Amino acid sequence: MKILLIFPPMLGEERYGKLARTGSYLPPLGLLYLASVLKDKHNIKVIDGTVLNITVEDLSEEIKKFAPDIVGISSYTSTFYRSIAICNLTKEINPKIITVLGGPHPTACPEDAVKDKNVDFIVIGEGEITFKELIESICAGTDISKVKGIGYKQNNQIKFTLPRERITNLDILPFPSREMVNLKSYRPSLLHYQRKPVFSVMCGRGCPYRCTYCSCAKVFKGKVTIRSVENVISEIKFLIEKYGAKEIIIYDDTFGLFKKWTMKFCDLIKPLKLTWSAWMRVDLVSPELLKKMADSGCWHISYGVESGNQNVLNIVKKGTTVEQIKNAFKWTHDAGIEARGTYMLGLPGDTWSTMMDTVNIAIETKADYAQFQLLSPFPGTELWDIIEQYGEFSIKDFSKYTMWFPVFVPKGLTKEDLVCAHRVAYKRFYLRFSYIFQRLIKIKSFQDIKRYFTGLIGIIEYFKQK
Repeated sequence: MKILLIFPPMLGEERYGKLARTGSYLPPLGLLYLASVLKDKHNIKVIDGTVLNITVEDLSEEIKKFAPDIVGISSYTSTFYRSIAICNLTKEINPKIITVLGGPHPTACPEDAVKDKNVDFIVIGEGEITFKELIESICAGTDISKVKGIGYKQNNQIKFTLPRERITNLDILPFPSREMVNLKSYRPSLLHYQRKPVFSVMCGRGCPYRCTYCSCAKVFKGKVTIRSVENVISEIKFLIEKYGAKEIIIYDDTFGLFKKWTMKFCDLIKPLKLTWSAWMRVDLVSPELLKKMADSGCWHISYGVESGNQNVLNIVKKGTTVEQIKNAFKWTHDAGIEARGTYMLGLPGDTWSTMMDTVNIAIETKADYAQFQLLSPFPGTELWDIIEQYGEFSIKDFSKYTMWFPVFVPKGLTKEDLVCAHRVAYKRFYLRFSYIFQRLIKIKSFQDIKRYFTGLIGIIEYFKQK
């Protein structure tokens, strides 16, 4: 069969607001994993609408030209309306084309995702096995209801099959088919890499924590699966041999959760002479681990700090302390690794004072970079169900659920307060003489100058907005 896999268009300013110039565009690994599972038996084409900077209407010619039997669309909450628009467009072109939605939004909100008349099926949870079995069933004309983990309509009634079990052995999955996209079109965040070519790699899936603003608990049922170290290293070696990779970004939610695994990873990646970085929690690091990571080529860690106020951290069930935040940044810097923080403003329980606590901790811990976002309470999270206890929505337009717009306003604050706090945060953090001096003395190449200059222009554009 001919299968077209689409990542819906999402323009830079929609994803990053006025800081779009500094944002990242990375290959859609989820779709590329699906392509790898299917490509031996089917004709697969992948379109990443975001990196191509195209509109839904632009997809019309692509669909007509490829003439797929099935269109599979990856759907996030913020792009759900565009996913539906693509389904509508597909059916207008040819009503016989089968449309399938997968990804975070259909998993978190299956009833909402499957009810549209132009959506034939949704895939709930991990898609590789479920989507493959769905296609096999369609090809063979067998009973669709036997395929676990899908939703569909029958006689105008919504049906869901039995839940799909988690993939416990991720090593069975082939490496993502990166050759199906133009890798030169992608870029990591401006200040999130040292050397090119740089590639993102997934080591595990899931998260055992219960942060109320995150849908991982529902999507992955609180369970964590992880590839073997050897399998991950094999993929990295493949990227070196085929694409000349010089740097790796680990984009797991909980890298470092398994200490022995992480230590072994450091041992096996060290001989490859790569630079690499990871996303981690502040309570998963120690001086010993960080020194090991630095020795193996790790130069940068991004920490999801969220808030600098302990009461707010407790309300959102982050499971970390302000002391752990301070220790993680200190130990990271002591190991010679850069530490970036991501922070949220407008969390439940936030006041102007607690939001300034968040800005203060970013400054106090000497974060190398800080990304301040505005809370978007997503469907499928615990917070979505209880959000009215803490404030009210200023807008329920899912297209604005990108963490850059004040869609939720905590009690005691206004939408204007949040916009102001966001600007104050960036101004206080980035427009300090000590910070600017700190970045200048770290310049080592013309490439650094170019990246810093682009970042500076992005910040200036942000402050010029009304």
